[in-house]
Amino acid sequence: MTRPLPCWKVAAVLIGFPIVHFVYSLALLHRETFTFWGLDFFLTFWLGSTVIYLAKIFVVRRLIAGSGWTPADIGYTLSRKGTRILTVSYFVGALLLVLLLELALGQVTLDPDRVASMRGLYPETTAKRLVFIVMAFAAGLSEEITYRGFAIRAFQSFGIHRWPAVFLAAIPFVFQHGIKSLDQFWWFFGNGIVFGIIFIATKRLLPNILLHWLIILSALLGVFTAVAQ
Repeated sequence: MTRPLPCWKVAAVLIGFPIVHFVYSLALLHRETFTFWGLDFFLTFWLGSTVIYLAKIFVVRRLIAGSGWTPADIGYTLSRKGTRILTVSYFVGALLLVLLLELALGQVTLDPDRVASMRGLYPETTAKRLVFIVMAFAAGLSEEITYRGFAIRAFQSFGIHRWPAVFLAAIPFVFQHGIKSLDQFWWFFGNGIVFGIIFIATKRLLPNILLHWLIILSALLGVFTAVAQ
């Protein structure tokens, strides 16, 4: 392990970004802010979330580089070519999933009332599904790089044992989920622990990233709960 990261860098990421996400999530309580110009709220909200996720990856990369760390030091071992292959593979797979969903949905009838009730829970339109897979890509990468690779390795660099580091890293992971974290604390905390254990066991972020993507993309299937009986 390289030298410890400065405390301010760790705080900037593990306190700063959960605050950003929490404040941004308050838009869920003020949806008129996004819909004033006739825009769909969740399309706009998810695009904004994607920007925050990508910004987080950029900031983490710059901060660790400034301290002499490399992506490999936080478990990201893919080369640029490997990253390109991973990215292309993800979008090919995700777009294929969307295509199969569109074909399947063409064979069933959806209940309009159920579709209306699921807005924000599942992407219920084609446009939302396409935006959702972009957000899922950024979220899976960002959350694993930040709350597993960066957080756990940063705590370990301070001399904290790996298992306490896993628990500590799970806390900011909870609060980065915004207002949902208030009533779903143990759900997100438990997920943070599980992902942390996987990272410690494999010493790589790739298994976490792939699993994270699968979990997020599974929300695409939620539209089938609106199939008319």
